[in-house]
Order: sequence, then structure tokens, then C-alpha cells
Amino acid sequence: MPIDCTSILTEEIKFDCAYAPVAGIEQNVILINKEHIDYANVVTDENNRVKTTNLQLKPGTTGYLLTGVKQSNGKAWELVKKENAPDKFKHTFSGVIFNPTAENKLQAANLSMGAKYVVVIEQVWKGELSEDAFEILGLTSGLELSTMTNNSKENDNMIMFELASVDGYEEVTMPQTLLDVDYAATKTAFNNKFAQAAG
Repeated sequence: MPIDCTSILTEEIKFDCAYAPVAGIEQNVILINKEHIDYANVVTDENNRVKTTNLQLKPGTTGYLLTGVKQSNGKAWELVKKENAPDKFKHTFSGVIFNPTAENKLQAANLSMGAKYVVVIEQVWKGELSEDAFEILGLTSGLELSTMTNNSKENDNMIMFELASVDGYEEVTMPQTLLDVDYAATKTAFNNKFAQAAG
């Protein structure tokens, strides 16, 4: 069945006070090389084009943990108006590399080489049965490094960076909600960094 892409509303937009909004994301984040995603086996819910039910990586690949503290890492998205095409969405992930070690600086340098990335985050707000906990940023077009700074006088000498949609190459939807069966199964996949055994 094709996904409904009409621009008409199909349901009421409700507020459930039992699940009032809460700011922030959980500390740890998974960064994935976009080229490692097995798009042929990524599954979008047939009734909801902003919901992914399987995030599949290629054999022998894995995501990479970015360790956070408190609310050091963050995500954002915004509408990008298009004059002669459907509107799109700019995704932004702001991250912190706490220890400027040679090993961490090498990975930071790798981010600057022009590749595209996909980011999976866990929101503090999770919704009913925690079914809205996880989001995927950059799933379709990928995110690129947009800023990276380090200043020994600011932010305790940490490396601050952002990954964002490139202008003109934004995402077709807001960040995808990721729910693979249920929260527990999705959390297990997240903790395992979505790693796939070699083929």
C-alpha cells in the first residue's frame, strides 16, 4: 500500500495531559555513517510516513556512540519553505566532544571530511508506552558538519560541533520516530549501536 502523501489532515491533533511535553534528550547519542545504512531494508510504517519500524545497517557495520553529560547534546528541526516544491525540513544536531584527546580529535577531523551522517537520539519525553522515545535525524539526505569550534577560554576547552542538513538538500519529513516493535527492543538496538554482523 502506498504511503499517504496528501496535504490534508486525517485525524484530530490532541493534547494528552498525562504525557505533557518535556525538554531535552538523553545523554548518549548514536552517530551513523549514512553510507552504512541498508536503505533497502529500512522500513517505514505504511500508515505513517514519519515513523520508521526498522533501521537497518549493512553487514559488518555499526553506529558510533557519542557520550553526553546532562543536556550537552541537542537536536532541532525547522520547516524550510519551498516556492515550487513541497516544503522540507532542516535537521540539526549539536554535539560536544568532552575530551580533546588525539583519538577524539581524529574522529572530529573525520567528521570534517565531507561525509554524511545519520543521528539517532532518545528524547527525555517518550510518550505513551515510551513509543515516541527515539528519533532519527538526517535519514533521507544525511547531515554534514556545519560548525566545529574549540576555545581554551570557553566551554572548558571542549570541542563543540553541529551536524545539519545542507541548504537545498533538506529532509522530506521532520525527524523520523523510530519504534522497532516496542521501546525495549528499540532501546536494545540503540544500546548495540544498530551493529550488524558481517555477511
